[in-house]
Amino acid sequence: MGAKMKHWTQKKWIISVSLITLLFVIAIFEEITFSPDASASIQISGSAAFSPPPDINEISDRVRVVKNLSYSDSTNSFLDIYHPRETVNSMPVILWIHGGGYVGGSKDSRQDYAMALADAGYVVANINYALAPASLYPGPVLQANQALAYMQLHAAEYGGDMNRVFVGGDSAGAQIASQVAALVSNVELAKTMAIQPAISNSQLQGALLLCGLYNLDTVRATAFPNIDVYLTAYTGAEPFESLPEIDELSTVQHVTSDFPPVFVTVGDADPFVSQSTELVAVLQSYDVRVSSVFFEGTQKNLKHEYQYDLSTEDARETLKKTLQFLFVHSK
Repeated sequence: MGAKMKHWTQKKWIISVSLITLLFVIAIFEEITFSPDASASIQISGSAAFSPPPDINEISDRVRVVKNLSYSDSTNSFLDIYHPRETVNSMPVILWIHGGGYVGGSKDSRQDYAMALADAGYVVANINYALAPASLYPGPVLQANQALAYMQLHAAEYGGDMNRVFVGGDSAGAQIASQVAALVSNVELAKTMAIQPAISNSQLQGALLLCGLYNLDTVRATAFPNIDVYLTAYTGAEPFESLPEIDELSTVQHVTSDFPPVFVTVGDADPFVSQSTELVAVLQSYDVRVSSVFFEGTQKNLKHEYQYDLSTEDARETLKKTLQFLFVHSK
């Protein structure tokens, strides 16, 4: 796995000057200042603001933060761990994968959210990974698997129980997390990708998928802003659909009855609504347990990544339902 990772991270890709320029313009235009590390966090135009929960100061007093642990020798392979300062029993582990169109984003921009999860009694490993176009697919998937391997060795040091693992992510991170869940639960996909999952399916208790994309055959039709630019950067193929391995990214094609329980949400004004509803339909067709929070018909106008604006009632209510899902499936 290490050799394959080095191959992908060192792979050179010559892209057009126009694409590089467009990525730069997008990064500058879409960067916002609501996250702890805005300089490293690209947000999607029209997405919700990142606002901490109202009680973030109290949460900070209750949660211990361990920053910038190196989980492998791959590029940008650092993670932060958050866990309650006071623990009694071993706690479930959540691996969190940030979004940012595969070309941006940072674990730091998800810190407040990850701390809110940890405050409820979880060990959260919030990862960085190498970004496109310098690192191409399947780099982040391999790195997420490496992070799980790291947690296998070290989770107990922070009170974590690796027999109760969840993977989660937002936007592009939700796609990566869903593919990791498919990789762990689908032997054929793991064989096709030539990856040995770092955890067994019995260890994986659920997936938290927020505002993501799950079908590369239909994602262009969502008209998500600059979706072709992001996926061209990530795949190194133009059009991105021409990547020979493109079907590997479509989680809807790899769901089986062994797929873990899923919590999925998306705002009513998010172009990815159809991606989430399609995923839910596929999961239900295999009798996979699903908890969903959708807002269709509400006219709330909840944008992409609405769940991170924890100054709003809708985001806080979704966080509450996320924690209910985790509680039910952690037993």
